[in-house]
Amino acid sequence: MIRLIGVLLLFFAVLASSHLLIDEKGYVLVSFNQYTVESTLVSLLFMLMVGMFALWLIAKITKALWRALGGLSKRRLRKRQQREEDAFEQSVWALINNQPDSLGYTLQLSEFPEKWRDQQLAIQAKAALHAGKKVVAREYLQQLSETAQSKVSELWLAAEQDNRALSTLAPQAQMKKATPTELNAYISALLQAKDWDTLHSTIEQRYKQLHWSDVQWSQFFSSYFEAILQHSDKDIHALYSALPRALRAQSQTAYIRTCVRFGQLDVVRKELLKMLKKSQFLALAETLQFAGGGDIELRKAIQAQLKKHPEQTELLFCLACMANGEGEHGLAAQIFDSLSNSPWQSLWQHQAEVAFAKTGQFEKAYLLLSSTDQ
Repeated sequence: MIRLIGVLLLFFAVLASSHLLIDEKGYVLVSFNQYTVESTLVSLLFMLMVGMFALWLIAKITKALWRALGGLSKRRLRKRQQREEDAFEQSVWALINNQPDSLGYTLQLSEFPEKWRDQQLAIQAKAALHAGKKVVAREYLQQLSETAQSKVSELWLAAEQDNRALSTLAPQAQMKKATPTELNAYISALLQAKDWDTLHSTIEQRYKQLHWSDVQWSQFFSSYFEAILQHSDKDIHALYSALPRALRAQSQTAYIRTCVRFGQLDVVRKELLKMLKKSQFLALAETLQFAGGGDIELRKAIQAQLKKHPEQTELLFCLACMANGEGEHGLAAQIFDSLSNSPWQSLWQHQAEVAFAKTGQFEKAYLLLSSTDQ
């Protein structure tokens, strides 16, 4: 480049002095108002070429400087984008691996890309909730866009903003063409907000749109019936009976087990006796494993079946559950001592711990508890 510039300068110098070599006599006189330019033709041509060269050189230098500055800014932009993408990726992995403690540190490294701004605020709110900072979580949630606020109902509820969660979910969920995801979020919010009437009517009217599996229905109804018994004075039997026939079939197991767990065996005595009559001993044992009370009529029926099938360990276990429920923990402990001669089942664990602990046999209860932890 330097050599080329030197050659061009030498060439222009030769042109500028060429009139001396050819003994040029002619000249050009240019006048404009008060200004006059006098020169030879060769000199004018030389000045024109020098001016063009100067413009070309300035353009080249400007272009080179622009490229250098542009490249620097692009490198900075790429580094910033890479930091943003790395922060986003690490946050996603932390969520997948259920590591909320690392979220706060990850989010301190860099902001998310602009298009993921709402997701960053939601993740920051989740991290704040995990740390017990509900006020901070609300501040993050309030910065979300309106569209994003309707997609974080669980966070609103965790931040003790039940009304806000329902107000953002209700418009979409109440539309005829609401998606299963929107309905699922709305029903979960209603359950946590303990809005029983709206929840019951929504389930009755929209259950066909949910497309839940049997496991999902069982989990929902278990949570639903337990919440009703814990936080409401509503008649659980009336609510169960009011469900559509298809939902009663889906909720029957959860309904029976919830009543048994809360000691309301008289409400579902008919269903329990039906299991016994059909020799569904294992199903009955699974239902009674967390029984919170006893029932004399059911106990007599179990004893009658036990006389017919003394080899059935499930029936012995059911009798122990009834004994525990009625406060006869000594009898229950004797039954579990006899059951210990058979292969131990995890199904017996809870009731056996209760029986041994209540009768002062703490060593046996401790051994059972230790085996559970292992």
